[in-house]
Amino acid sequence: MKKLSFTVTLTFESKISDDNDIMDVAKNIARAIKAETNGIGISPLDGDTYLKTILVKPLGFDEVVTENVID
Repeated sequence: MKKLSFTVTLTFESKISDDNDIMDVAKNIARAIKAETNGIGISPLDGDTYLKTILVKPLGFDEVVTENVID
């Protein structure tokens, strides 16, 4: 399988309802995953593959945040 999809649920202390703030959270998630690939990594430890692209799409939004890890 080349693409994997996950559902991630984040609970904040207070409500976030502004669309720009929600997209900021999506961008932060993508950047955090990208940063992790430079640490321990995202791919399986014994795997022969690597992470190329991260897509984060907030539920109910058409906009997608894309981070290219390897071009």
